[in-house]
Amino acid sequence: MPVLTTHYSIPLPADYDMSVIDRRVTDRSAPWDRRTGLLLKAFCVTDAADGGHNSYAPFYVWAEPHEFGTFLTGAEYAGLCAAFGPVPVTTGAVLACSIGSGPAGHLVVETEHLGPVTDLRDTARAEAERHRAVLADPAVHSHVVDLDPAAMTLTRRTLLRAASDVPRPKNGERVLRVLHLSQPPHDTTG
Repeated sequence: MPVLTTHYSIPLPADYDMSVIDRRVTDRSAPWDRRTGLLLKAFCVTDAADGGHNSYAPFYVWAEPHEFGTFLTGAEYAGLCAAFGPVPVTTGAVLACSIGSGPAGHLVVETEHLGPVTDLRDTARAEAERHRAVLADPAVHSHVVDLDPAAMTLTRRTLLRAASDVPRPKNGERVLRVLHLSQPPHDTTG
């Protein structure tokens, strides 16, 4: 069962050569395909050529939070910071998660600020219902909902299958292109 999400977004200059990120992902993604404690890593970008801005913005779903700690204190995060400067990482507690298989083409991200909530039971129930409805769409590869209790934000991330049309963002959504999707094999016997 996934318990933790992490993500970061590194803004890049408008004239940044995004093929550098493509090569970085190609050169460094293989170990993530076998990473212990990781259920999913989507290597994502936004591109100024697509009408937005340039960024490198991976998203992770962890089954074992201590493996996230190993990432932060290891060579991978040190290399990331050496290449791009300090990289703040946001975490979230998983409320709902379904991970598909096969390639994904885009990640749609929607964040909702909850305000000063002290009872999240109704929020969790509503998100479970919404989660089931999202999964009914055959274009959906995976769907993950997480809560950042420090910022009191709820984030819904929907990975779309590679063959799906490019989605148009609506209502403050962000659409990112997936360069590579790592889904290490994991023990499901519990």
